[in-house]
Amino acid sequence: MAYKKYENSEIFDDKNTIDVIFEGEEVLLIKQKKWTTKELEDQVANLHYSGENLPKDPAVEKARLPPFALSFYKFVFFKSRLPDETELWNYYLKQHFPPVDGDSVRVYIRGVEKTFAASSVKARMLRSYPSLVRDFHFYVLCLTSDRFEHVRYSLHKDYFDGIDLCVVYAGVEFQVSILLNSPRAQMYKTQKYKRHGERSQNEVIMLFDLTRFSHEKGKIKLFSSKHVQELLEELKLRIAT
Repeated sequence: MAYKKYENSEIFDDKNTIDVIFEGEEVLLIKQKKWTTKELEDQVANLHYSGENLPKDPAVEKARLPPFALSFYKFVFFKSRLPDETELWNYYLKQHFPPVDGDSVRVYIRGVEKTFAASSVKARMLRSYPSLVRDFHFYVLCLTSDRFEHVRYSLHKDYFDGIDLCVVYAGVEFQVSILLNSPRAQMYKTQKYKRHGERSQNEVIMLFDLTRFSHEKGKIKLFSSKHVQELLEELKLRIAT
């Protein structure tokens, strides 16, 4: 029997959908999206950001809230674009909280109901927002640089292991963590590297300085191709030694 060959666009209404897979207890939706740095940078140039100098609520800062990154990357996955801060906040509320009761939000943490001021939770989210945008842009920078054999981001590895990217260079896979260069980040890097038994041999922690080589489009500073080059130089040293 001869089978007709169809293009994806002829089979699915959504031209970006490649496959839906059910396997064991996992369900996978696979989409296709070709990202470009220009596309993201144009979006960032138009983003409003109101997160500077907002007060911190100690209870909210210490609370184990649902990760903002989960809502951020789900939005990017389904919408194929960056959320602005209002879209991310509304999406986060819809995903993780019951309907907002006045100025408060309620969430269950380890089976206990907690109530927080919505403005304090939003302030914490806004402090994370530039980093989420910056890290995804850096993923696309590495992906489109054609300097790596493979580039992958995993929310699970990011949230649980602190790994921002997995890249393959010269046949070797490296787990890369990106930190903004600061005394606290330098201390973290030193402590992490002293614990040889707790880290992968191919784990790389990069301290990037945004005061140098940053790409500025709008109010959120982005990493640049210079930072990709810094990562490459570090990987070359690892391979050489």
